[in-house]
Amino acid sequence: MKIIKKLMQIALAVFFFGLLATSAVLADDADSEGWQFVQENGRTYYKKGELKETYWRVIDGKYYYFDPLSGEMVVGWQYIPAPHEGVTIGSSIRQDIAFRPDWFYFGQDGVLQEFVGKQVLEAKTATNVNKHHGEQYNSPAEKRVYYFEDQRSYHTLKTGWIYDEGHWYYLQKDGNFDARIDSLTVGELVRGWTNDNSTWYYLDPTTGIMQTGWQYLGNKWYYLRSSGAMTTGWFQVGSKWYYAYSSGALAVNTTVEGYSVNYNGEWIQ
Repeated sequence: MKIIKKLMQIALAVFFFGLLATSAVLADDADSEGWQFVQENGRTYYKKGELKETYWRVIDGKYYYFDPLSGEMVVGWQYIPAPHEGVTIGSSIRQDIAFRPDWFYFGQDGVLQEFVGKQVLEAKTATNVNKHHGEQYNSPAEKRVYYFEDQRSYHTLKTGWIYDEGHWYYLQKDGNFDARIDSLTVGELVRGWTNDNSTWYYLDPTTGIMQTGWQYLGNKWYYLRSSGAMTTGWFQVGSKWYYAYSSGALAVNTTVEGYSVNYNGEWIQ
């Protein structure tokens, strides 16, 4: 009985090793004999006979992504969520791609664009993501500015604060680890009010530039410090004292904590 059990264990080990070896060959050797790009009904596939490549693949040293279900080559913006959809290179995995659910951008030839810094690209909108070759190129796409990390994770969109050409901007963060799955806003320029670490800021509704100083918004005055942070409570500008409610709106023509403020919001001493 022990001998039979041992033989079964060996057989299972050989079977699973064979599966792993096959997987590695497909990932490393995608451009081996017989595999080629094929156009079918305006879509591009990488095929060998009836076999289609799926997920990440390295072809002639370049990175491509093929739809997990259809095998269609992806172009433009694509959100890739699953950690296991990594690129196998020999016995290792390129981890900056493999283990970070993220947005990626592929050229019209399907090649992963490993951008660094500021880029002007087609907008990451509902009609421009998850595209496959030959789709949705009948009309010019809206262009937007995106910022990519400057280090090795070239494909990764920057989020949070960024300083560019003398101005501060805020790029939308994801709300939690999985928020990007359904959100197209990650990495997009934020406009209007935004809250970062429990502090409110106001970005110009047209340019996205962070605002400072006095701002008249919605028939109310607000004061934004040099850091852009919205002021609340008592604060001083020059020689004048003012009071802003928790909403940031300036108190005018009223009494606050026993102190009167005039129609300009100035404390009447």
